Amino acid sequence: MAAFLPAYTQAMHLGRQVRLSALPHVQTAKQHQAKKELALPALFCEVLLSILKMGLSQPSGLQAATTEGSAPEDRSSWTNANFYIFTLLKFFENMHYKVSYQHYSSQFLYFELTITGVKNAETFVRIPAWRPGRYELGTFAKNIRNWKAYDEKGNLLPSEKTQRDRWKINTKNISTIVVKYEVYANLLNAGSTYLDDNQVYMNPVNCCCYAEGWEDQKCEMKLEVPKDYIIATGLEKSAKDPHTLSAPNFDQLADRPLIASNQLKHIEFIVSGLQVHLWFMGECKPDKVRLTNDFSRFIEEQIESYGEFPEKEYHFLYQITPHKTHHGVEHENSTVCMIGPTFALFNTGYDEFLSLSSHEFYHSWNIKKIRPVEMMPYDLTRENYSKLGYVAEGVTTYYGDYMCYRSKVFTQEHFFIALEDLLDKHFHNYGRLYMPVAEASFDTWVDGYEPGIPHRKTSIYTEGALAALITDIYIIKESNFKYSLDNVMYDLYHDFAKKGKGYTEEIYRGLIEKYLGRDFKWFFDKYINGVENIEEELRSAFNSVGLDFEPEHNPQPYEKNLGCKVSEENLKITNIAPGSPAEKHGLMIGEIIASVNGYSVTGANLKHWFTYFKNDEIHIRVRTIDNQIRTVIVPPYENNYYAVHKMKVLSQLSQSQMSLHEAWTKNSLN
Repeated sequence: MAAFLPAYTQAMHLGRQVRLSALPHVQTAKQHQAKKELALPALFCEVLLSILKMGLSQPSGLQAATTEGSAPEDRSSWTNANFYIFTLLKFFENMHYKVSYQHYSSQFLYFELTITGVKNAETFVRIPAWRPGRYELGTFAKNIRNWKAYDEKGNLLPSEKTQRDRWKINTKNISTIVVKYEVYANLLNAGSTYLDDNQVYMNPVNCCCYAEGWEDQKCEMKLEVPKDYIIATGLEKSAKDPHTLSAPNFDQLADRPLIASNQLKHIEFIVSGLQVHLWFMGECKPDKVRLTNDFSRFIEEQIESYGEFPEKEYHFLYQITPHKTHHGVEHENSTVCMIGPTFALFNTGYDEFLSLSSHEFYHSWNIKKIRPVEMMPYDLTRENYSKLGYVAEGVTTYYGDYMCYRSKVFTQEHFFIALEDLLDKHFHNYGRLYMPVAEASFDTWVDGYEPGIPHRKTSIYTEGALAALITDIYIIKESNFKYSLDNVMYDLYHDFAKKGKGYTEEIYRGLIEKYLGRDFKWFFDKYINGVENIEEELRSAFNSVGLDFEPEHNPQPYEKNLGCKVSEENLKITNIAPGSPAEKHGLMIGEIIASVNGYSVTGANLKHWFTYFKNDEIHIRVRTIDNQIRTVIVPPYENNYYAVHKMKVLSQLSQSQMSLHEAWTKNSLN
């Protein structure tokens, strides 16, 4: 080794001006990720070749550096040699995962994590505290049992848990450690990990531990699953073993979910140079021609708006359920969407399926690449507070349906239904009167995605989408059709995301003002950081493109007249409008309706009994939260709480309105 060091040092000295830019410690994580595949092997081979050419003789300068009284610059050369050797050896440090199970019915996955290149007396291993795409703490450690650490010979190593998701291992004189633990995989949603007799479904971010300091090292995962299982994933597959997957670092491993099964249905096609995969898990009958045509349209429209797609391939992973579900999680080169019921998927539920898919695909730019400064990069160990959820999720919600209409996947009727849904969600959420949407973004880390206390906060999805719609129409109109919100998002991607920079509210607003041609701070003050009524701005924006919306009577009599929402599944009162008869006469959120005027009710007949007694005094028997029975008497009312909203085309249209509508949607008004 003593003979090797000087030759290595000289070789590195000769090439350092060219090659240092390829080393991971002198570039950003994103640059490392992009160049690692070619740069590092080339560097390694060149260094070895240089050593062979020069031989293993020790240069006199370095020999002097090892003797007493050597010059400072010679000692510096020795230090550099150690540094380069350390860098080279880091190439061989990695994390290997082996995932298996014994009995699928137990729903426990067995993880074995091998960490090589350990140098410190103590090594810390942890599991992420949250998963990107859901801005709340995940407490994934609660699903782990039997966590233990061993050396490479199988000897148990002293370890202790120091935080809820972090363990300390005594690794003095240990170079390799093996961490073994079990994960309970019994939750099926778009961001979970799940095991049954048909599949192994995994989101590595919530079940893969990692060693601190090894985050940038290569990760390899071996899945011990039946031989006939194929794997749907954005991870790289080994050419020798399709059940062995890899990622250049832990961030990419954590970001790439997988489904392993022998029941997957697969559709593959190319659009705008992008390899697209549709994977279906669960009972469904996908129509390849129809899906290829519709997906190609909105994918091409989105790629055109940004000028490129940031990945070489994209995987849509679908968990199809026989019951009603709707959930999606975005990733850099893939998404997982859980949606159902099966029988509606390619029938009455097809537009919802397309909308969800388009939404998640748009996230490939917006939040996976374009990120607030607080998330550049993600810190998976703690909360990543940001007030920009109205951009990350709101703008994406807007573009998900809007791109379907622009690309003519949606008809005008279907686009109107999507807009009506946004309007209903806005007007039915009284939290909009109390909390600005920017603050609601920050507070996802407080109470997550649960309803929380009544009327506390608004929705970053709904309010952000409506703000984006108004902003888009404003820009198109004020720039005389020259610019749109597309230009703002394009700049955020090319001028910030691609350069490894996050954005702030001031940057986002500044780009809007750039293309709008005037100040827009007033809008942010009123509707982003304030709680002023946005209805007038909505109507003005819609009117300028020849549209309007009108409130109509809610078809559910208990919502319309009493002002309370009731779950038809379990008859539980879920929401009560402020100042409504339900509130004034004593109905309470969480109570369960048992009867109306002495007649037992079910989810199927609840509407009918309230309609029948709409002109009478109603005696409502409820079961309270503490399991008591009481009666609430409500006199007859004629109200219009929780009105539903309907989009319409204005009866008389000017040429300006028709032209602006076409510039906005690439469609003519019907």
